[in-house]
Amino acid sequence: MAEETDISGDTPEPPGGAVATEEESEQTPELAAGDPGEAGLALVHHAPEHTHPSPAKYVGIAIFLAIITALEVALYYITMPEWLVVVLLLILATMKFALVAGFFMHLKFDSPMLRRVFITGIILAGVVYSVALFTLRVLI
Repeated sequence: MAEETDISGDTPEPPGGAVATEEESEQTPELAAGDPGEAGLALVHHAPEHTHPSPAKYVGIAIFLAIITALEVALYYITMPEWLVVVLLLILATMKFALVAGFFMHLKFDSPMLRRVFITGIILAGVVYSVALFTLRVLI
């Protein structure tokens, strides 16, 4: 027996009558624009909209940063081993950096991929800085 061929140009229905359809997906304004521009650059899809912290939250973070800075200055005047001062200052500086990068640079609200790229660079810088401190015998 010969198989029936469809000459109408339509694709035959799969067994069971189930047909996959393409539903329209919701697009962001950047993607809906369609034209990549004269430069031929592809449009970048940004992370979904997020709510920014309130002004009171930013003021609270700024006050916390000022307190950490005061602790850093006070540590300089306290008599203790140099390596301990360096370690404590690095911990406080890391806390300050995380707050500034997370809130004031909006990294906390950015896409996970950009966060990973940024954090990878920071870890690499920390390793290089640690190697320099050990080389100069500050942490030994």
